[in-house]
Amino acid sequence: MTRRFALTWPLSEIHGWGLVGVHTALYLTAQGMPPLLLDAPMMDSLRPENRAVLQGLEDQHRAYMAMAAPYGGSIIVIPDADVLHALGNGFIAGEPSHRFRGHRNIGVIAFEDTRFDAAVLERARAFDRIIVHSSYNRDLLVEQGFTNVGLAFQGIDPTEIRPLPPTGRYGDRFVVFSGGKLEFRKGQDIVLMAFRAFQQRHPDALLVTAWQSPWPEIAQNIAQSHLTATAPDIGANGRLQVVEWGARYGLPPGSMIDLGVVGRGELASILSDCHAAVFPNRCEGATNLVAMEAMGCGVPVVLSANTGHLDLIGPADDPHCWPLMKQTQLFHGGDRKGWKESSVSEIIAHLEALYSDREEAKRRAGRAVAFIQGERTWSAFAKSFVEACSV
Repeated sequence: MTRRFALTWPLSEIHGWGLVGVHTALYLTAQGMPPLLLDAPMMDSLRPENRAVLQGLEDQHRAYMAMAAPYGGSIIVIPDADVLHALGNGFIAGEPSHRFRGHRNIGVIAFEDTRFDAAVLERARAFDRIIVHSSYNRDLLVEQGFTNVGLAFQGIDPTEIRPLPPTGRYGDRFVVFSGGKLEFRKGQDIVLMAFRAFQQRHPDALLVTAWQSPWPEIAQNIAQSHLTATAPDIGANGRLQVVEWGARYGLPPGSMIDLGVVGRGELASILSDCHAAVFPNRCEGATNLVAMEAMGCGVPVVLSANTGHLDLIGPADDPHCWPLMKQTQLFHGGDRKGWKESSVSEIIAHLEALYSDREEAKRRAGRAVAFIQGERTWSAFAKSFVEACSV
């Protein structure tokens, strides 16, 4: 491979896109092919060891932006680089993608909006290659006639995501974890209803949530659910009032905790005290980083059997998790193809099984740890990602 890569999104360790960038940059740098950054990295968010390796990329970025500045709004072609373009739903690109083009232009996307109208298809076909992070996304593109699609599964970092001894911070309570930014797609409304019923049977149960995000307004769409007519309020501090929301729907005082914004260094310790993690997501364009992190920490995971989650579940006769197989089709075609609703009663049944059979929970969770730590690491992702981009 003679050309270098250029990335159009910021490196960070606070969200999925940033982690894709960080671990791709670490891999390329280790291969002697450091990438060109076309958006400013969030170096303060990186762990010190990663920041030390990648610091030179920030200096290079500043120098390149200074060189590009005189050209204003003109499109700049980088002939010795393949530019990787971060794309959102609808194959919408960010500002750096409008300024910079490469020898080849590769779209990178995890999408949940499945609308493929003429405008979307035109944008998608403008790329020499498209890289996705789930079989679900790949198959949707193949259905549309795309043949230039690569697949690279996202992962975890085993140095930070690993099983740890319990701290005992919650005493002998049965702790259920739920994480991911609160929104209709993630299904926290389903978690709430299932946990409410489970807690009524087991008053020692505790719901521990990591639902906050930098975009609290997104949570308003949870009101689309037939289970929750209203979304959580946003407090004066800009945080969702999730405990109050739970109380509004029948959770008694002391049965729910809001962890706030969880730092990456805290996550493994938090998960060490959890007996189950529930992810009844209606759709995942990738494979759900938080679910993989829970699996990698040895937490028994209840996972909806739809969309990107299907790449995590494992063999039908001995899965890595407790799959939610009762899936009701939510929409028919249109912009949400594949979105499905999980059964509240099936979640309750899985929680009952985890509560009563701790040995089976431990055995299956151990299989999940081996799978995640062995096959779904960021280093494995970066290698397969670069290879997919190089075809």
